[in-house]
Parts: sequence; structure tokens; C-alpha cells
Amino acid sequence: MNRLTLLLLSIVLISCNNTEKKEQLPEKKQVVQPTIKSIEEVKSKIKRFNDFIPSDYELVISRNELNKVMSDFNKDGVSDYAVLLASGKNDRDYSNTKDVRLAIFEGQADGSFVLKSQTGNLTSAFLHVNPNRRIKVARANVISVKHESMRHDYELQIKYDKTYNDYMLIGSEYNNYGNAAKDGAGNISSNFIEGKRVSTIGKNKTTTLDKKLLPISEINDSTVYELIGG
Repeated sequence: MNRLTLLLLSIVLISCNNTEKKEQLPEKKQVVQPTIKSIEEVKSKIKRFNDFIPSDYELVISRNELNKVMSDFNKDGVSDYAVLLASGKNDRDYSNTKDVRLAIFEGQADGSFVLKSQTGNLTSAFLHVNPNRRIKVARANVISVKHESMRHDYELQIKYDKTYNDYMLIGSEYNNYGNAAKDGAGNISSNFIEGKRVSTIGKNKTTTLDKKLLPISEINDSTVYELIGG
């Protein structure tokens, strides 16, 4: 066997060995991408939410609707809740309750909820029955809380602020119906982000506000009307 024959035979043997090695390699496993949670899974977490409400409080009901709204308020990819809570039971439209407040529960990755922020006691401001739902989510994840009485109504606009890592009062609308002759009627619109307040009650005027946003923990019976200019 000459040298050329030996060389060709060696090339053939090496080629066969490489083929066998390739055939022995395990197949590459298919990577399974995680899927978005199903509606059923999300609903099951919603049902668990009531476990995070204090036992001596209940969700306020307005015209047979619970004052509970859901959205990703802090934009962390997990749904959160804003709720209106009252101590006691829904007897005579909460007239005997001692504590009413807006509370915000942030959803966690494990399905639990953490109380992130809450207003002070708003009992006096919410004793009267509101014909409409008091709490809702407006555009851009703004939480809107509305109160209505015989002579006036107001709306608080609340939003999560990343700088403060808290829920802040960013604006308000106050409407005074005036007396029977409409004396004193008008609107006060406050924008705490821009630091501007416009009033049409009496003489139209625009005033400059302190641009510092306030956390909702500072909103209570004693401060709410001062904050909204009513």
C-alpha cells in the first residue's frame, strides 16, 4: 500500500469518526417562552383581594356598586387597587361610621397586596349618599374620588409620582351650586402640578399655588376644603 493510498484511507477514517460524533450529540432542547397569565389566573387573584381589607372595614357601596378600581397605578407591571373603605356596616348609608378613607393597595409579584398609601379620615365629607360611583380611574391612571352634597360637589385627582414614590394630590375640581338665586355659584379648578388655580366664583380670578405636591395622607376632614379652595 503506497503513501497516497494510506493518506486517502486516513481522511476517510477521520471523516467517519466526525460523523459518528455528530450523530451522538444530543438534540437541542426547544426553549419555551413564558406566556402571559390567563384571564382565569388574574380573576383568581382578584378574588383573594378581600383578604387584605381590615376586618372592621368594608368597601363603600354607591348605588349597589363597590368603590373599587384596578389599574397598574405605579407602572410596575402588576395590577393595583384603589378602594374607598368605611368602618362599620352599610346601615343608613354609613351615617354611623367613624372612619372613611381612600386606600391604595399595590399588587406584588407573588399575588399578594401591600397597603401603600391612604388618606386621612374623610368621614364628614362622605356622610351623604352620592348618586354616582365615587371612585373611578380617569385617563393616564389618575384616580378620581368624587363627593356630592346638596350645595356643592368636588373631585380629587390623585396619581402615583415616581419622584416621591407615593400617591399625590395633583388636581381638584370644586363646584358650588350657590343659593336658590345661584348667588355664590361657580367652579374652582386647581392644578397642583402647574401650580395654578382658576376660580369663577364671584369675580373670575387665577392664582398661583405652591407647586409642591402633597401625599394623599395629608387629605382629611380638616384639610380637604382648604386644599381644593372651597
